[in-house]
Amino acid sequence: MKLNNRFIFGLLSLLLAAVTAFVALPVIARQTNGKTEVVRVTSPILKGETVNADNTETVEVGSYNLPSGTARSLDNVKGLYATADLFPGDYILPAKVSAIPISSDTALNSIPSGKVAISLTIQTLAAGLSDKLQPGDIIRIYHFLDVAVEVPELRFVRVLSVTDSGGVNVDNTREPLEDEEKKQSATITVLASPEQARTITLLENDGIAHVALVSRGNEKLAEELLAEQEYTLQTIYFPETLLPEEDPPAGDDGTDTDTGNQDGAADGNESAASGESPSESGVPDEPDSPSGDSADTSGQNTPGSSTENSSQEDTASTDNTGGDSSADGNASNRGS
Repeated sequence: MKLNNRFIFGLLSLLLAAVTAFVALPVIARQTNGKTEVVRVTSPILKGETVNADNTETVEVGSYNLPSGTARSLDNVKGLYATADLFPGDYILPAKVSAIPISSDTALNSIPSGKVAISLTIQTLAAGLSDKLQPGDIIRIYHFLDVAVEVPELRFVRVLSVTDSGGVNVDNTREPLEDEEKKQSATITVLASPEQARTITLLENDGIAHVALVSRGNEKLAEELLAEQEYTLQTIYFPETLLPEEDPPAGDDGTDTDTGNQDGAADGNESAASGESPSESGVPDEPDSPSGDSADTSGQNTPGSSTENSSQEDTASTDNTGGDSSADGNASNRGS
């Protein structure tokens, strides 16, 4: 017998409802109604303070949609330092605590090897750039005793922090609020080498230091300026560590090309100064002899060489006689 389509659809609907009621709903209920313990803040924990039993508690809350990594036991976070201000009711997440002590001067936690942090006093408002300095600025420090002079060791220095007379950091990156009193800079902490630190110590105890802003917000330029300062310090204090200057390039045969050119020019100048051409120096130009017809180096004359030599001698004597006659004629003309 053929079943009715409506009956089949109704049967499938009943099966689906049963699966939903006895399988899906219990799973969802367990997830939404599940409980777990977490650490919750009971009193404010400011940045840098430690987490302990006095400012936290362990409570049971629903586990559904709980942030991943939420501290579930006080033993996991006890003694850690808050990296941000925590308030009552907050859960403690991994990003909000640290095992490393947190201070307001985070730059002091990562001083490079071979460098030191040192402070100098700002004695006047103008000497400190009118409270405009910010961490990361590249400054130049001048010294005034009887006259203002530039200090080669302190031409480019990086600022780490600016503090007031109480040692509290001054944030010059923002304008103070209406009911907030602006703090005045009293000291500047800079990153320096030991040589620069000695120079700053001398300035601190002798005369007045003035600072000038050189660069801000341009890290590429800052690195170039600091590299130039390092080279200056190396030149002043460690000149023996500088690399020697490169020699001029040599020719293919290993000789100095500049020296060879100078020698050639000198020879040409000497030839020009003598004023003699090859024909005037008394050495007659020899015609190019064909290959293989050069003079016999064996010392033997050919059979016809005597006749040719005698003919050349007769010709030479005739030329000499003619030359003498011409000379006598010229002398007689001058006498008349």
